Amino acid sequence: MSRIEELQAKAEAYPDDPFWPHALGVQLMGLGRWAEAEAAFQEALRRNPRHHPTYYQLGLLYEATGRENDAITAFREGARIAADVRDLALLKDFRAKLRLYLGLDE
Repeated sequence: MSRIEELQAKAEAYPDDPFWPHALGVQLMGLGRWAEAEAAFQEALRRNPRHHPTYYQLGLLYEATGRENDAITAFREGARIAADVRDLALLKDFRAKLRLYLGLDE
């Protein structure tokens, strides 16, 4: 069984856990399977709309595929949630991306 198949099986076995589709999306993105990765990230966010690590990965995906406005939206939402839950490490990463795009610290 491939790593992709393992993650798909885990995502199906744990239908409420956003981690598994998130991990699947990361693997798919690494293979350049952008549409499938985006669908996996969207599934993770459907399961938990406040899963802020997924917003970061989704922002990176949008960045890699030339969708700058979507990337900014994803990074903004992720930064908002990261600040709410006090995930300072990931908040720093979100803010760095927003500074890159917007020239400001959100």
